[in-house]
Amino acid sequence: MKSLVLLLAALSVGACQNDTKNLNDKIDKLEKLIIANCGQGGGRGAGNQRPQRPEPDRAKTYAVPIEGDPVIGRADAKVTLVEAFDYA
Repeated sequence: MKSLVLLLAALSVGACQNDTKNLNDKIDKLEKLIIANCGQGGGRGAGNQRPQRPEPDRAKTYAVPIEGDPVIGRADAKVTLVEAFDYA
């Protein structure tokens, strides 16, 4: 009985090591594929970078309509601070 338990334990260890080797091989293949498609850093490749968003012209004054929006303060204030956010 004791030798049967030892035999089953030895077989299960061998099976686990084989499964681990297969998983490691798959991970290595995936890493190579990612590096080939995205570059070494794992991020976007040099040719696939998103274009930079244009900055607003700091020399201009922009008007933002606030009619019907909740406000705090006087309606005829010289400066209006607009806070915008998205719940998503």
